[in-house]
Amino acid sequence: MSEDAKGLLGWFGKRKEDVIQNGMRAHALSVLDCVTELGAAMRCMENGDGQAALKAIERLYASEHEADALEDSLCNQMSIGELGPQEREDFMHFVKKTDSIANWCKEAAIHLQLVLDTGAAIPINVWGMFSSTVSDLESEVNGLMNAIKVLGTDGVGIDECIQGVKDQERRIDAAYMSVMKEILTADMDHKAVILSLRMLDSLEEAADTCKGCADTINILFYAKRV
Repeated sequence: MSEDAKGLLGWFGKRKEDVIQNGMRAHALSVLDCVTELGAAMRCMENGDGQAALKAIERLYASEHEADALEDSLCNQMSIGELGPQEREDFMHFVKKTDSIANWCKEAAIHLQLVLDTGAAIPINVWGMFSSTVSDLESEVNGLMNAIKVLGTDGVGIDECIQGVKDQERRIDAAYMSVMKEILTADMDHKAVILSLRMLDSLEEAADTCKGCADTINILFYAKRV
């Protein structure tokens, strides 16, 4: 093969890598939008504004749909081109795992909507704890986004990004028992307790999934340097 041909293949490979990395960033931004809208909905409930919460939930559903579409597009991009089989599998696994964060946010939003639809009464202090947890989750996903941005560079700062994600996940994990205790001891009927616990579990799953994504980025980055 001529040097020109090798250079051309290398250029196409680089273009494909750039497209995928840009797609990963766009997908992560849609996932972050889901977390942001979930936080907005929780704050609205804390302030007693159910209608505003419903509007935030509708925006969350739209962002989750967009994240799904970007996931499909990214997987199609990865199925063709210059990526090796292992690299393709690793990136697809990462994108699908990142999309799961949006799915867990949607799950929490569905139960929040059921609170409104069924008239379940959850105390303001519980909504406040949910708001705080989602705020930590938003910081965690922001850290993941920063790590994705660094992934396509020389890697300066990637360890700090990943550590930041892990720190936020630990904060959410530490708060889990406190929120659960507050739910179980609050003056709520069974319906409100069940919906509250399911929202809490969804937030915990989202945080754990985000940490898993950060671990995967760590592997992807250092594997490229071997």
